[in-house]
Amino acid sequence: MPLLKLVFLGTGGAVPKADRMLPAIYLEDWLGHRVLLDAGEGAQYRLLQAGVSPASLTLVAVTHGHEDHVLGLPGLVITSRFLGGKVRVLAPRSMHKALERLGVEVSDSYAAERLKITCVEVCHTVDACGWLFEWDVGYKLDLQKAAGLPKWALTSLIKGHPVEVEGRVIRPEEVADPAHRRFRRLLYTGDTGPCPRMWETVGEVDVLIHEATFADDVEPQKAHEEGHSTFADALEAARALRAKVLILTHISARYPDKSRHRQLAAQVTPPPHVYVPDDFDTLLVQL
Repeated sequence: MPLLKLVFLGTGGAVPKADRMLPAIYLEDWLGHRVLLDAGEGAQYRLLQAGVSPASLTLVAVTHGHEDHVLGLPGLVITSRFLGGKVRVLAPRSMHKALERLGVEVSDSYAAERLKITCVEVCHTVDACGWLFEWDVGYKLDLQKAAGLPKWALTSLIKGHPVEVEGRVIRPEEVADPAHRRFRRLLYTGDTGPCPRMWETVGEVDVLIHEATFADDVEPQKAHEEGHSTFADALEAARALRAKVLILTHISARYPDKSRHRQLAAQVTPPPHVYVPDDFDTLLVQL
């Protein structure tokens, strides 16, 4: 069963609060990938508090170069190195030379057997990547078409591999349920204002982690000039992307708590299901 674990290590933006640290989200998938989304100040300490060694990370995916998203990266890299790890960083191309000085491998994409991560340009005040995760979840088989095949063959076909049974090569698409979506997708925007070009590029996602720096008490134009979004902007993005789940982060320190964001979330008729997590909240998402 495709299952994601998300731990929200920092859900604030720009200025920290005592109970709302700067952006950092830990993502762990059912395949064993461990990814840190942004690395706000103190990210390595929050990872350790969550029981995750910095040396165990597969990747750190940084959305852009503003300090609230990257100040935790140097310490994390050094600690990982001391512990025998080797941090690989995803970042916009404009940041690569600066990050290479930390002695890390830097790129703007990642590909494994069943996971692809790509940079999607968002609408912020500097060069910035939203990170699009795309998992190959294999094939759902049509039981009638697959009837009589041995268990080992079914396992390989579900994973997308052709098999040879009694001299006949069978390809996954021959026995697949045509209605099954083979891929599951998550988009983490980082900082962005409303971004129709990003929606067109991405298409559809299952899960959207979107900034909602402001609730509904700030003029939208002012928020957009700063490269940020309101609650309504994030909801518009989720509907444009047909997301089933919308998770709101990067909440401004102007709000002493998240009660207004949650009041607005409670008024939304799903889809999407809207979540406003606090720091150290854990969310399990079935894709």
